[in-house]
Amino acid sequence: MSKGTQIAIGASIIAMLLGWFAWTNLREGVAFQYYKNLDEFMVQSASLEGRPLRVHGYVANESIYRNLDDKNVRFSVQNDPPHSGLAAGRTLEVLFLGLETPDMFKDGAEVVIEGRLRDEGTETIFLADNLMAKCPSKFQAEGQAMGSGPGGELKL
Repeated sequence: MSKGTQIAIGASIIAMLLGWFAWTNLREGVAFQYYKNLDEFMVQSASLEGRPLRVHGYVANESIYRNLDDKNVRFSVQNDPPHSGLAAGRTLEVLFLGLETPDMFKDGAEVVIEGRLRDEGTETIFLADNLMAKCPSKFQAEGQAMGSGPGGELKL
């Protein structure tokens, strides 16, 4: 076999492997998956059941329940932060399969959950296999502690 034929066969094998890798990662749409906020998710929820999803929201106050026997965490997600003063609006019930949550996971935490939507007859539950909590900005935390006035100026 000539050197050119060997290179062509090697390049073909590499191209097929790359094609297979791309096809397996892109077929469910999870490779470059963007998250939906809770309002977007609720509008489309009927057509999203069973598909892999990412949803962004805030943990509702006093909604976290850790079930040590079943090794899961149940909580509610809402669209606006609980401390914003806005009404909670619609919430999404989440069942996180596992007990290990991020350190920043608490009431009011900004979260992105990954999983699938499941209809359980009377209620719809989001089964999350991954839970990410965002760290609050140090600047925001200091500004909120001191208070800020209209227009963004700090009140001392």
